[in-house]
Amino acid sequence: MHSIDPPPDLTPLWARVRTVFARAADALGGAASIAAHTALAPKLRREIVGWIALLEHLVRKLLFAEAARVAPPPAGWTAGLEARTAPPAAIAQMSARRAPDLNAPETWSARFSFAPPRDPRAVPEALAPRIRDLWSTQEPPPPPPRTIPRTPSEDEKPFLLARRFEALRRVLENPAPYAHRLARIMRRLVRRFPEAIMRFVFAPARTNNYDRRDPLLGVDCSGAAFVAVPAMDTS
Repeated sequence: MHSIDPPPDLTPLWARVRTVFARAADALGGAASIAAHTALAPKLRREIVGWIALLEHLVRKLLFAEAARVAPPPAGWTAGLEARTAPPAAIAQMSARRAPDLNAPETWSARFSFAPPRDPRAVPEALAPRIRDLWSTQEPPPPPPRTIPRTPSEDEKPFLLARRFEALRRVLENPAPYAHRLARIMRRLVRRFPEAIMRFVFAPARTNNYDRRDPLLGVDCSGAAFVAVPAMDTS
């Protein structure tokens, strides 16, 4: 039996990522400031997207490293982590279906995207083969209509970016529940798509942006994720 080295302490890396987030907040003004824009000039939008994409990349790598430490949940455990990670004010707002308060990011419905790799062998439910009753006299139901994704309007785009920034703040405030959820996602995914672990670890950043004051942070976070692969692969 091969021994697995104890996982490294991720506290210093989380501290460095939080420092980058603070610098991004200083540069952009925070989630409420982003949402206050009615439209974004191309240069400003590139700056906002660059910061957000960089931080999302760093956070995903560290969450993977944290998820590798998470023990499998007990059989039959179905607790909803999403409800626990959403602040009570956001849940109340979602139930009331009110327009979001742009000055109160803590009340938004802002979910962090783990961006797990897509299983190339998975077939969408709408395209799955149907079992037909050959002795039935009824006509088979028509195929479901194809849905066309709605393109956000220009005045929605600043708020969508602001929600991603707020989601990052929540993860950095308390990464543990997000690491647990990612562990569940990865364990479920690798059962049918074993390559998912390495696809996730080696997924590149969706930006060329980096923090000039900590240029090696991306390498260090990716390294932490790579070191965690054996633990995730055997969990």
